[in-house]
Amino acid sequence: MDSSEIRVRVLPLDVELTVRAGESVMAAAQRQGYFWPTRCRGQALCTACLFEVMSDSEDFDPAESLEQEALESLREFQEKRGRRLRLGCQARPRAPGTVFKRGMKIAEPPPRPTGIWS
Repeated sequence: MDSSEIRVRVLPLDVELTVRAGESVMAAAQRQGYFWPTRCRGQALCTACLFEVMSDSEDFDPAESLEQEALESLREFQEKRGRRLRLGCQARPRAPGTVFKRGMKIAEPPPRPTGIWS
C-alpha cells in the first residue's frame, strides 16, 4: 500500500477497501470488484450510495455542494440516525475509518454470451 492510499473498512460485509488519493469510497469499491448500490452512477442525485460513518466524521473531506444538497434533502432522516451520513459517490476519506453500507457485495461477473459463437 502506498502512502497516498487510505484503508476504509465497510460493514456489514466486513471488507477493507484501499482508497486512492482523491478517489470516492464508491469508486474504490467498484475498482476492487464490489457492487456499491447506485442509480445515478455518481452524480449525487439518487442517494442510493448513502452510507453511515462509524468512525470519526473528520476521517472524510467536507461535503462539497452537490453532496451537501443531497444530504440536506435527507436532513430529517439523518437526525434520526446516530451517525453522520455521506454519499459513497462523493465522500473522499482523508484518514482510515469504518463505514456501514447495506447492499454492498462482491460484483457478479457479466454473463457470458451464449449462441453459436461462444
